[in-house]
Amino acid sequence: SLLRAARLGSHAAHAVSMIAALAVNALLPGAPPPQTTATRRGLLGGFAALVAAPAASHAVSARTGLSSVFTGEYDDPQHPGCLRSIKVGGAPMLPSGRRSRNPQAAIAGVDSACDARPEVSAVWKLTGSVAESGESIAIDFSPKGGPKDLLGVWEGDGIKFPDGNKWTKVPNGTPSRRPASLATLNSD
Repeated sequence: SLLRAARLGSHAAHAVSMIAALAVNALLPGAPPPQTTATRRGLLGGFAALVAAPAASHAVSARTGLSSVFTGEYDDPQHPGCLRSIKVGGAPMLPSGRRSRNPQAAIAGVDSACDARPEVSAVWKLTGSVAESGESIAIDFSPKGGPKDLLGVWEGDGIKFPDGNKWTKVPNGTPSRRPASLATLNSD
């Protein structure tokens, strides 16, 4: 989080200034001792922040909306020409009152009669959860008789599933696969 990064930054800055003051004192024999209120705990905390700061700067967070790699429409080789749509929304509130770190996804699709626009009643809807890293998605296929948390991993241009199936993202979407009565698919 930003607050954690800010704390790491202030601890790191404090540690760097202490190290610099100690180095000046060691290099200049007549220099007065550094004036500081630093404690051993503060120095160790600052050193830990220096070590952790690079890892924190490379942290990836799951994105929502159009900024998520998962949001979009896909080609599914097991159901050619059929609708496959994923929309990644916000993370839900937990019973503790805090927001989950995993954004939720609404998945919609059709499995048959894909040579024409489907009826709204033919569209199935599933839910999913994007990993905090933003690199995988767990989809609940149990309403269709499948596994509860099927893990899909983002692989270049689409989502690869454990059975080897890969949904390939269609860059400009597939509006002709959506029901005619809808301009866009609602996620509810």
